[in-house]
Amino acid sequence: MRLHPATELVLLGCALLLVYGVPSPLIPAAVLICAVVTAAASPRVRFRSWLLTLVVLAGPMLVMVGIIQGLFYPGEQVEVLAEFGPAAVTVEGVALAIQLWLRVAAMVAVCALFAFGSDPTRAFDGLLTLRLPLSLAYVCAAAMSLIPLAQHRVRAALTARSARGWDTDRLLVRLRLLTGVLTGLLVTAITQLDQRHDALSQRGFGQAAHPTPARFYPQGAGQRGLRWGAVVGSALLVVASLAGLLPLPSATEILGVFDA
Repeated sequence: MRLHPATELVLLGCALLLVYGVPSPLIPAAVLICAVVTAAASPRVRFRSWLLTLVVLAGPMLVMVGIIQGLFYPGEQVEVLAEFGPAAVTVEGVALAIQLWLRVAAMVAVCALFAFGSDPTRAFDGLLTLRLPLSLAYVCAAAMSLIPLAQHRVRAALTARSARGWDTDRLLVRLRLLTGVLTGLLVTAITQLDQRHDALSQRGFGQAAHPTPARFYPQGAGQRGLRWGAVVGSALLVVASLAGLLPLPSATEILGVFDA
């Protein structure tokens, strides 16, 4: 049975809370693994597109933190593993790089999983179920609607260029066409959002005190319990971690075990 959109949003928020609230890299690593398994098993998510999104968004971050933190970590009281002239691989630098990248990768993974597995209507109804302000719910749903719009515009632009003789399979050609594609996408997005706002205003959007969801999503006590349990459980884990009651190793301690 598919989760209620409100449950999906709560689980997404709890995952992000754990990723950034617990200082151990084991938590973002676990969230990343769960996201990979869910994306591979979900019939609503195209695993290839999800994986490509993860690589494109988190890959450059891995290179950046690996170079800046892994090779040029500041400080004198550090444990040096290898030196290459002015650069030095240190335990502290590698540990910080791993921690930063795992957090970014886990964040991108769960957000992309929600974006590819849901749609603006479900997100809007979920936000309304969670009692968020109508204007905020509309902004979030409108932002999500830009994802399929961007995919459609990019495919259409590349197909049109290919029909005119451009070799769109080459990366350099795609990069040359990127400026024109993004310009057309921006103009289309602004035009559609303005037209949508006018249409919703004419239909009385925001006039009702309790808007009716666009669809009916069956939910029982189990899903409500799951939402409350996820919120309370993640909050307790973060509090326990900040209080030093959660015995999870840091990245430096994990590297020390491998080094030993």
